[in-house]
Amino acid sequence: MEQHEQRARRDVSMDVRFTVRERAAIRDRARSLGVRPSAWGRAVMLDALDPRLGRVEKLSRLPAAPQPELARAVEQLRRVGVNLNQVKRAGSAVDDDLLLKVLGVVDEVRASLGDRTAI
Repeated sequence: MEQHEQRARRDVSMDVRFTVRERAAIRDRARSLGVRPSAWGRAVMLDALDPRLGRVEKLSRLPAAPQPELARAVEQLRRVGVNLNQVKRAGSAVDDDLLLKVLGVVDEVRASLGDRTAI
């Protein structure tokens, strides 16, 4: 996934209705990939629009979920990323190029620890 896509703000949502059996199957499939059902569903829908994106395939290549002893470090890094994003949006007197590099490194470290949450 390109970095600008990853950083794009998702400000709309969509409601979709399923049967209980369908919802269970979706949860099972997402769980088998180690992602949330919404992440898997979004990837499937976007792949349906453009199969070349291969978003579902990319989900299966994500690192394993973080080990419990690393969960606190992952959460702290997530918070650092959130704070950096807030600084960027506020237009503070920070070098944008440097800030984007730091955000990228924070994301890489979080991903290496098993965090799959996009900031």
